[in-house]
Amino acid sequence: MATAAQRKHLHALATELYKYRGQLDYPPEDRRDGRDWYSFHLTETQALTILEHGGRLQFDCSEFCPWLLKCAGLWPYSFPGATGSHLQMTVMPHYSDPRAAFVGALVVFGPGGGHHEAMVYTPDPKNGNPMIVSHGRPGLDLIRLRDEAARQPPGITMLSIAHL
Repeated sequence: MATAAQRKHLHALATELYKYRGQLDYPPEDRRDGRDWYSFHLTETQALTILEHGGRLQFDCSEFCPWLLKCAGLWPYSFPGATGSHLQMTVMPHYSDPRAAFVGALVVFGPGGGHHEAMVYTPDPKNGNPMIVSHGRPGLDLIRLRDEAARQPPGITMLSIAHL
């Protein structure tokens, strides 16, 4: 069960990583390679040490979100999966109202198996336009859900992390 402390950890880690956004690479041509595998298997301490010393990390969007969850003690697998496989995970129920999203909820953009994945950074229970952390290109964006949705294919599916 995702605790308040774990959600706070996710928010703090995303905030810390945003400081190093210029050192966060995205796989060339959206094809994972050994750098992705290496980055996903780092601990939070190892990754931050690399970044603090000027090093670089590489993830695609569906590796980045599980890595954050792993660092908070929530990701139950030794591999990241992919956006489409995250949509199939029964431990992450789907919902459509972003007003119900808490920190850490995954957001999948696009139809079918999804096109891009991000994570809720700051909820917005009143307006349903939470701030999300998105790594869909080199760098890291803190962006409103609707602004990211405007850059993506139509369709938004929210995934709950409450029972990870």
